[in-house]
Amino acid sequence: VEILRYVDHENGQVSRENRLCRFFKAEIETPEHVLITCTSSEALVELGKNFLGQLFLKCPQLQRRLVEESNKDFLKSMIYSCPSIALVAKFAHDVLQVFYAIHVLRP
Repeated sequence: VEILRYVDHENGQVSRENRLCRFFKAEIETPEHVLITCTSSEALVELGKNFLGQLFLKCPQLQRRLVEESNKDFLKSMIYSCPSIALVAKFAHDVLQVFYAIHVLRP
């Protein structure tokens, strides 16, 4: 995620607005997009649905925050909630496996 953010020896820097999601290609590929809003892969949708179901059972107060907070703030809320740390870590790992299976094309 955000691989285009880093400069390598072969390629120059890619501006933020050109760091598009490797699936969606309409939003910038940020951690918030990848973990919360990306719905362009059936695998991601299924992972997200299962994760949110488990998360809201462990931390019901987060369900309200999903609606009220920005994606960035909701991501922070998930991470800072002690009962959900292991669950969020597993979800992030699973989502990254899906993303890393797709090669990033440089603009």
